[in-house]
Amino acid sequence: MSVSFTRRSTRLELLSTRALPQQKVIVITDKLGFEPNANKVTTSWLSEQYGDKAITAGVTHLNESSKYLLLILSQLERRFEPRQIFHYIAQCKKDATVDHVFVWIVEQKLQEPFLRPYLEHMADSVITFEDRQHLSLLVKKNTGAVTHKYYEFDPLKDSITVVEAKRAAATKAATVSMEENPPPNPASLGTFKIDLKDEEVAAKNALTLPFEFFKTLPEGGKILYHPDAEDDLDEEDPDDDLLI
Repeated sequence: MSVSFTRRSTRLELLSTRALPQQKVIVITDKLGFEPNANKVTTSWLSEQYGDKAITAGVTHLNESSKYLLLILSQLERRFEPRQIFHYIAQCKKDATVDHVFVWIVEQKLQEPFLRPYLEHMADSVITFEDRQHLSLLVKKNTGAVTHKYYEFDPLKDSITVVEAKRAAATKAATVSMEENPPPNPASLGTFKIDLKDEEVAAKNALTLPFEFFKTLPEGGKILYHPDAEDDLDEEDPDDDLLI
């Protein structure tokens, strides 16, 4: 299904202003192949917010400690188990000396697909480069509120400035897609038969069940009970004290 974007504003903002303040773990989902420039991009965000002396320290051994850390997941996944990566990020979240942890993810390079959603769950902000002109930003606030917005950006500029945009699915393309791929018939999904032929439906409707047959008799339906010799019969009403 194709997706279209329309501008909702003309005001330019720095992406770093939206994504960094008060957000410790920042996950970047890269669908465009920016990974070779991950250090340059994240360092530019830090410079915009904290000055030129703020730079990221690359994480290679999961024991680094710095104010600003950068994890390239495609590299770390080859050397460490997922639980080790999760544990390191959790420790960084608790470390008061760490201000920001950038986790750069290229989904096509992941060996374990569950890593991306798990890390996005751990993150405070999630930046997703959707295409070469649009990105999405999910921000989890301390109050528990979550915002998820889409932006237009220019990848050729040194600083990533964004303009808020509205994402909408193209209804015409969606309709064509549904026509090309109609929903499957439930009867074809199993190994047993769930539908009936016309003659089977007629036979089913003509069948008279026992309780329906006795309704046609003058005396109606009755329940006959013949006690056995070992039955403990009580002539008194056991529910007499309930005032029913």
